[in-house]
Amino acid sequence: MKNFIVFIVSILFVWAVILLAQVDKIIFSHQFHAEDAGAECADCHEAANTSLTAEDNLLPPMETCYNCHDEDETECTVCHTNPDEAGDYPRYIEYPAKFAHKTHIDAGQDCLTCHEGILEKEDSEEESHLPAGSVCTDCHGGADLREDLATCVACHGEQFDFKPANHTVSWGKDHGIRWQIRENSCTHCHSMSYCQDCHQGDNLDQQVHPLNYNLTHGLDARANKENCLTCHQEIQFCNDCHLIEMVMPRNHSYANWSNFSDGGMHAREAKYDFDYCQSCHSDANADVVCVRCHGN
Repeated sequence: MKNFIVFIVSILFVWAVILLAQVDKIIFSHQFHAEDAGAECADCHEAANTSLTAEDNLLPPMETCYNCHDEDETECTVCHTNPDEAGDYPRYIEYPAKFAHKTHIDAGQDCLTCHEGILEKEDSEEESHLPAGSVCTDCHGGADLREDLATCVACHGEQFDFKPANHTVSWGKDHGIRWQIRENSCTHCHSMSYCQDCHQGDNLDQQVHPLNYNLTHGLDARANKENCLTCHQEIQFCNDCHLIEMVMPRNHSYANWSNFSDGGMHAREAKYDFDYCQSCHSDANADVVCVRCHGN
């Protein structure tokens, strides 16, 4: 029985290889035509100059190829892997139907702004060469979808569902992890203010940080201050909270932190690292803080 199954699988494999061998594939290298032949994008994709919709076929017809290649002398195998079953190059239509190449070309946009890297591709069918949505927002701005859909609707249409498939019921709990994995993926649809509106600077509850974060956040602040500054961009945020809660550094509670004879530990700390003192005691003029006790 085992040998019979192996035999059947082998037969199916052979047939699959034969069928795949019969499928025609267009042989075309953008790299060769751009670098070696010196062709421009418009030489082959002339129709893009007047295209106002994605329904237009911007792939060059064979007559365009004959502008450079001799029709009588060029072998079919130069472009076709199976000339006997010659087929057309597959069109990519999975992009907004209202997208107008003409509008972008008239605005002075270069083809490579959107189709970055296409001139280095040796196999035209290895990928679609369509730009990611983030490429659009590089020019059209990081639209905040809560307030302004006009930019996106212009190409996608009003019936388009802009909600990504991964925005499920648990997205509120999961999105932070996903943002850390792909840091720039959110800015395609959301401006930074969108995050800040929800994650306010004084929000240290479970929605952003662990339940006990009030007790442990100091460790993170020392170990990875830059990460804190992603949201809490001013040191005054720390100062305001610590003053309200009357939370002081541990060394401020020592009995000899301040005394009238020699200034105690705080005097020695100030002489050693006055900038560290200013991280909390940073009024408009740093000297004012000292003058409160020391006079003139």
